[in-house]
Amino acid sequence: MLYFKTSQPVPGKGDAEVYYECTDEKTIVRYVTRITLTDEVERVSDPIVKKLYRPESLCESSQEEFERHWSAP
Repeated sequence: MLYFKTSQPVPGKGDAEVYYECTDEKTIVRYVTRITLTDEVERVSDPIVKKLYRPESLCESSQEEFERHWSAP
C-alpha cells in the first residue's frame, strides 16, 4: 500500500488534512479527512472517486499516520 497526505482550506473552518490509502497502482482504497480547527473527521471506506489525481502534488505519508487519523474519535 501507498500512503499520501495533503491539506486544503475549508471556508469558515480552517484547513483540512486529507490522508489517502492507495494500492501500488495509486488507486484510492479509502481516505480520511480531518478539519484541524474543529476536529471534525470524515472517513470514507469505499470512495466513489478511485483515481488519485495529481499524486505528484501530494506528500508521502505512512501507514501509522493514516491509521492514527482513521481510528481517531
